[in-house]
Amino acid sequence: MPTDLAPPPVIDPAAPTIARTDRIVIDLPPPALAERLLSARLEDQIPKTRGLPGVVGVTQLTPGEWGKVGARRMVHLSDGASATEQILESVPGERFRYQVWNYTTAAARPIAYAIGEFRYLPLAADRTEVVWTYAFRLRSDRFPGYLGPVGRWLLRVAFLDRAYAVLMRETLKAMKAYAEGKT
Repeated sequence: MPTDLAPPPVIDPAAPTIARTDRIVIDLPPPALAERLLSARLEDQIPKTRGLPGVVGVTQLTPGEWGKVGARRMVHLSDGASATEQILESVPGERFRYQVWNYTTAAARPIAYAIGEFRYLPLAADRTEVVWTYAFRLRSDRFPGYLGPVGRWLLRVAFLDRAYAVLMRETLKAMKAYAEGKT
């Protein structure tokens, strides 16, 4: 098992981030959906899109199963790059929060870390609204991060609301198809 367990970047709750939220409704109740998604292979959930690489595999960096708070893994991307992710919070059927850092893909050079969160909101007829928020903290020593609010706006317009929006929508569609047994 790899031993790259250096501490992740410190999350500063007061630090400015840029965030995007997308939603999808899935025909399963929250507890069943959360359990089903935990068993999914990440490479089947995050596809390559026109603007961003997809996931081709993961390497577990901590002992035990993925899904517990503190679990860490390296995510391998289709462009040969990688990122590290760690679970920050997991309340089955309610929410799942994680941190991603050490991005090596070119598109992520200005990013210090990201915080992702899935919320599972119960709907009638055993359905769940999945609310996925992904927030990026930019590096203050690199473009566009050193431009402050203007840099965050630039990254939102050029990346988050374009290439990353497509990736999020395609990922949610893949999650829905998997969870509903359509793949």
